[in-house]
Amino acid sequence: MSILDFKSDTEVLFDPGYSASVARVSGNIEYMYSAFQAIISLKQKKFQFSMLFPKLSKAIDLNVAFYLGCMLWGVYLKSLGAKKIINNPCFGTEFGDDSFEEIDFLMNFAKEGLNRDAKYYLNKTYSPNPLHLSILETYREFLAINKGFVDVENTEDILLPKSLKIPSKSDTEEIYNTISEAVKNEDLEILFKVSSMIL
Repeated sequence: MSILDFKSDTEVLFDPGYSASVARVSGNIEYMYSAFQAIISLKQKKFQFSMLFPKLSKAIDLNVAFYLGCMLWGVYLKSLGAKKIINNPCFGTEFGDDSFEEIDFLMNFAKEGLNRDAKYYLNKTYSPNPLHLSILETYREFLAINKGFVDVENTEDILLPKSLKIPSKSDTEEIYNTISEAVKNEDLEILFKVSSMIL
């Protein structure tokens, strides 16, 4: 279910419909990378990495867009006043250090890992987008202050990092429309268009 077909005056979705797009990311970065690391032959590794490099780079972009989308949706939900959040898969689960594994892996991989391997196997340089790093760092804070969303049952429960800007009413509407467009087209990178409204 997505915001495109959900209508309620009292309830909102935890996920506006991003999951369909995330499922289409070209494989999980950690999975792709661990399969690559299992290769023993240096010659094969160089060959495999030449094919893997654009996929990994694209996967970073899409994952960052997803994390940006989570914050955009959180900002939008906060603007609605008191509403019940439904379909939160995190609600009532445990929050611990393992909640940061994915975001920390992605941050480290984007900052250092991909560049290190690109230099070694391809004699290329990978420079992470500064906006992407800012999004990842801010999302990690968003995740931390909300304790993995395990207690988020209503829009009022959502906490926003102090570093996030609170958009105007018209910007909030544009954020919602852009989220709808991204969900409809199953293209989360569309969300980068409105990143400056909250970052």
